[in-house]
Amino acid sequence: MAGAKSAPSRKAPEERIRARNEAKILKAAVELFSRKGFDGTRTAEIAEACGLPKANIYYYFSTKEAIYTTLIERLLQGWDKALEHITAERDPREALSAYVAAKLDYSRRHVVESRFFANEMLRGGGFLSRAQRRHMQEITRERVRVVEGWVRDGKIMPIDPNHFFIMLWATTQFYADFAEVAAVTLEKGRLSLTDYEAAQKTIVKVILSGCLPAS
Repeated sequence: MAGAKSAPSRKAPEERIRARNEAKILKAAVELFSRKGFDGTRTAEIAEACGLPKANIYYYFSTKEAIYTTLIERLLQGWDKALEHITAERDPREALSAYVAAKLDYSRRHVVESRFFANEMLRGGGFLSRAQRRHMQEITRERVRVVEGWVRDGKIMPIDPNHFFIMLWATTQFYADFAEVAAVTLEKGRLSLTDYEAAQKTIVKVILSGCLPAS
């Protein structure tokens, strides 16, 4: 019994080291990928940027592709989390407000990751696996059905739900992919939390005023 209890205590430091090193590798990799793309980034560069031997990179990730896939999966999970606010049970005003807030918050906290994805899409999006493309399509279809239900119930005006989600995503994503442009427009060096909060209120107000039925 004593041996069984001691195993977790021996394993915990190893797990912490793994988590810390994987985080360092992913942080270095996403910054390089966002600037140089997948083909332009070498594993040796990732190792140098995160301060770990190249052998350690392969210890935690078998290939450069594995690092890349992990970054994409984590990004999609973050976007999925924001979409979870849009459900049939919620009032459209509440659901859309929560989505915009969550998406903008993710854009603020994950600027480099968001740009990494956007830059790769501009290069053709060949990095997305079939499973990832299918996942993006399926989760969008689920939310499209929610919007269609709101329309049928008279909760929002008739709109094209697919283009509606493209507009929502593009508007909130702008604050990550073009943060410098937004900052210049606001005549400041960089965006602050207050700017993101103001953006949230403005986006939500415009969207709701355009799709909610007149009371």
